[in-house]
Amino acid sequence: MPKKILLITGWGVGTAPLMPLQQALQQVGHRVELADIFDWFDLTQKQQMLARVAEVDVVIGWSLGGQLALLLVDAYQQLTGQQKTLINLVSNPCFVAQENWSCAMPETEFTQFFQAFQQNPQATLKRFYLNICRGDAQAKQHWLGLQNTANPPENELLLQGLILLRDLNLVDKWLQYANSAYFVFTQQDAVVPCQIIQKAPDFVVKAPHITMLPELSHAFPVTHPVLAAEQICQFLTEASFA
Repeated sequence: MPKKILLITGWGVGTAPLMPLQQALQQVGHRVELADIFDWFDLTQKQQMLARVAEVDVVIGWSLGGQLALLLVDAYQQLTGQQKTLINLVSNPCFVAQENWSCAMPETEFTQFFQAFQQNPQATLKRFYLNICRGDAQAKQHWLGLQNTANPPENELLLQGLILLRDLNLVDKWLQYANSAYFVFTQQDAVVPCQIIQKAPDFVVKAPHITMLPELSHAFPVTHPVLAAEQICQFLTEASFA
């Protein structure tokens, strides 16, 4: 059965790189809206996004978009009692390492990245695009392509996105949704450690819908849109018969 889908992009790239994934999903009948990252702590933006969630069946998020998707689905359920289907693509519930979550980017490394972006946003984004493509056999080709297609939002929103990545710790909510949501990780991800599954045994026990894709990078929703669409559609088909 065709679904109405809200697809939230990750940090720094905008929505244009996800258009091939949007099109791949639409070709099999789904209706897909794209959304950029937003400031969760801005009440107006939050309400606008919750209104969009109300109109769809499925909320999919890539990377930071996955954290935002989790927050939206959880907030919508608390407001209405209705549960939307949640799909996370290579998304870490706690992006920067904290006391209760070590499988993440070290705080010092993130601070350096944050400062680099403040000093030279354009060069930092270019380097970031390379990092999210690392691990793929065609990393350089994908990196060049991403530089051409990326349409990042204003730097002010990107800075707010970095603050979200630094401060959000959604591990508890992540575990709450483990049984019903779908989670996709990649073995060659240079941004979200694939060891996240081994480091979270409670999550693995609770989560029946986890896929680990080999030989792909953090940018796989952009670089392999047809494969990403196949994974999403397979889960949606299985979930509809569950």
